[in-house]
Amino acid sequence: MRAAWVVALTVLSSNAFADEQARLARQAEIEYYTSHYDGADISLGRFNCQPPSIPTRPALASGPAVTRALAAWRSCYDQFLANYNAALPVGKSIPPDLADLMTDDEIDAAQTLMSEVFVRVADEAKRQADAVTLSQAAWEGRRGDIALSARDLSRLPETAGKR
Repeated sequence: MRAAWVVALTVLSSNAFADEQARLARQAEIEYYTSHYDGADISLGRFNCQPPSIPTRPALASGPAVTRALAAWRSCYDQFLANYNAALPVGKSIPPDLADLMTDDEIDAAQTLMSEVFVRVADEAKRQADAVTLSQAAWEGRRGDIALSARDLSRLPETAGKR
């Protein structure tokens, strides 16, 4: 019976030693998630979504180009959103084998930091989306004004402006 206890304690201590060795080998990763996580894996910048260049003075010829640029930006932004949402809940991106090596305090610290970063990334992306949406609305409004002006001019009598 005593030999069984010795064997059991030996196995437990060797497992603890192996876990500690694994923790030491991955300490930099643990520190990344607890102290240095920057959200690079979820940021809008990762997708290089270039806001479309929308002219301040719309020309009828620029319409299709602006529409294509807006569609390209929206597609890129949708990829960002899919990636961001796939990373939720916060902490999901910590590799499971690394999370198993982390203490409860380290998990809490990582989730706190990651929550702050997720909020910041979402705010930055929302600012860009709002700016693009406002620019698009202004551009569409100016285009509408041009179309309205063209319609008004086409309704003038043929003698208008002639003397």
